[in-house]
Amino acid sequence: MSAFERIYRAYGHLLRFCGLIAALSTFATMVLVVLNIGGRYIFNKPLTGSLEFTESLLVLIIFMSLALTQYDGGHIRVTLLTRRLPTRVAHAADIFCMLAGAAFFFWCAYAAWRFAYQSYSIGEYEWGTVSFPLYPVKFVVFAGILMLAIQFVLDTIAEMFMPIKADDPRAMEEL
Repeated sequence: MSAFERIYRAYGHLLRFCGLIAALSTFATMVLVVLNIGGRYIFNKPLTGSLEFTESLLVLIIFMSLALTQYDGGHIRVTLLTRRLPTRVAHAADIFCMLAGAAFFFWCAYAAWRFAYQSYSIGEYEWGTVSFPLYPVKFVVFAGILMLAIQFVLDTIAEMFMPIKADDPRAMEEL
């Protein structure tokens, strides 16, 4: 196994851990919603802060799973044009699109970092039934987008230098 393959797999393990965080956040959201509905209809007292915490958990659910979805090849892929191109041209187009995706998401990560840092520096809080700082959630947005950008770079390198094996999900796209 090459050094790149070890890095790629290790990064995949990190993304699986982030996916676990997203899954646990989904479960926590479900529990919060059920407790809120039960409290509202059974005891006439909704769960305080459930809306605010659910909003924050949604950020974890979405941004902690973006890069994992890319790693697993789960994002929608439109091949209307590339499947009609010669193999080398389609391969070059795939590489170009992954590089463009990496550049775009690195730019988004930079913007998210500035947004999160500004939130931290001014001490921005969520105001509602429960007050809590917003900057941790905004740093999660930054981390999720950054991991997606890194995954695009790793996918580009894999596409350029690693042959596709029969059990690779990329090999199944032609079907």
